[in-house]
Amino acid sequence: MATATVPVRLAAGALALGLAGALFAGPVAAGRPAPSATLPGAEVTVVRVEAGTDDDRRRLLGLGLDVVDADESGAELFLYDDAEAAALRAAGFDPVVVDHDRSPAALALEATRAAEERAEATAATSELPTGRVSYRTLDEIEAELAALEAAYPDLVRRFALPHPTLLGRTVYGVEISRDVHAPSGEPVFLTTGVHHAREWPTAEVTLEFAWDVLQHDGADERVTRLLDSTTMIVVPVVNPDGYELSRSLVNEQKRKNCRVEHGVVPTYEQCADPVNANRGVDLNRNYAPFWGGPGSSGSQTASNHYGEAPYSEPEIRNIAELTAAHQVTVAVHNHSPDGRLLRAPSSPLEPVPADVEAYDALAQELGAALDWPAGPWPEIYYEASGVAEQNAYYTAGIFGFTTEMTPGHDGLARFHPPYEYVVDQYFGTGSYPGSSMREALLIAWDAAADPALHSVLTGRAKAGVELTISKDVVVDSSPMAGAVLSTPVALSSTLTVPASGRFEWHVQPSPRPSQYESARLPESWTVSCRNRSGRVVHSQQVTIERGQSTDLDLRRCPAVAPRGR
Repeated sequence: MATATVPVRLAAGALALGLAGALFAGPVAAGRPAPSATLPGAEVTVVRVEAGTDDDRRRLLGLGLDVVDADESGAELFLYDDAEAAALRAAGFDPVVVDHDRSPAALALEATRAAEERAEATAATSELPTGRVSYRTLDEIEAELAALEAAYPDLVRRFALPHPTLLGRTVYGVEISRDVHAPSGEPVFLTTGVHHAREWPTAEVTLEFAWDVLQHDGADERVTRLLDSTTMIVVPVVNPDGYELSRSLVNEQKRKNCRVEHGVVPTYEQCADPVNANRGVDLNRNYAPFWGGPGSSGSQTASNHYGEAPYSEPEIRNIAELTAAHQVTVAVHNHSPDGRLLRAPSSPLEPVPADVEAYDALAQELGAALDWPAGPWPEIYYEASGVAEQNAYYTAGIFGFTTEMTPGHDGLARFHPPYEYVVDQYFGTGSYPGSSMREALLIAWDAAADPALHSVLTGRAKAGVELTISKDVVVDSSPMAGAVLSTPVALSSTLTVPASGRFEWHVQPSPRPSQYESARLPESWTVSCRNRSGRVVHSQQVTIERGQSTDLDLRRCPAVAPRGR
């Protein structure tokens, strides 16, 4: 898609050196270049502040700044202008510069990236399935999704998600299955990357895994079995607007999407303007369940800003609707860089999950494959609300997880370190011995196939009949000014009955986890079929628990040619 010309960047280090001058009021300020009249890419300075108490950390988070790390003694932030440094000082914090984008460490990182890109251009290879040695651009990712479908037309279907981004880009994913061209009733494994724009390794790992699976079909028993029995959906870049600005270095440390003002569609120039460098919605705080709660912020400049309303952002409506339209049984949403495997609950307002034993057992198995701490967000990481795991679990009982990959880096290398670390993280070698994203994704995919962790409908119907399973649910936000915002979610997916007239449909359990207590809501699925005019001619209610199977007789459904996908 066509976009506006990328603005010229500031003279090297202009804003970073300016901010260093503002913080130290020393000799650096005297040599600061004059401001540029063009629209530059947003420069960044990394600072650390002391924040040793819970009250200090709450005040710090309340300032609406880009807090990238916090521990018991302090926090690290990315600052984008002098006003943010002044806000820190006014709140009683004394920022100390750790790094900036023209420091020796930053220049070394820049040189490493340039060397990686030269190596890629000269056909150097790594051990990855594609042999990549450098981070992909957005154009390269989208071209590879098309190439996957072209190379494996019987196994891969590339699809466009329904909502264009704020800047009008199409978000693409691929569906991978032995039965990819017909709704087959298989359990679905979903994995995504780049909710957060600067987390480049997540696009690499998800795309490499897709290639890996396809290359090993027929050669690896485990992969072949899973291709035979499941569907995998891969969305490498949830947030392409943000990724494009980050990866093209216009705003390299951008985290959020391009929302500048609530309810207003921005231009590219507005999103790229350094004045708006810290604006946007944190897409992993915009999901409806527990939206607006602890670990998210109403400030439009905060790194964890939750947006105008639940599902207000098109990128998150895409993932929510994708999940609602498929029988996803396990989902892994990939992030960087903190070496954690996270599951619900993520907010202190949540109950212990009703399925905690099975859910946590899978979390621990994934954590062991990655050699990371595994468990609920508040216990091993921090509080968060409106995140993907909450959406998965409370809308449909899906076991959802967040990975935090490529740990161990700070400063400007924190979220996307040199590419060699992506290779090591994928295989669990080198810098990350025994911490394999490949193995973790295989375990999660295998769990998606396990009928003990979901439900199974079997039965008889006329060959070619399209069956629909559906349920309308409501999920609640966190209390906002004493009130809860309730959001309806329509769950609906289809299956085409095979020529044998016998079907097996792997589905989510009908009782759904409560947001208020460690219990399941007594809900049922509606299974239905339609005649040629689209009118429902038969339906029945089905209540089925996790791990259960039940048999249905749907031979009353008329034989109707299934609709195209």
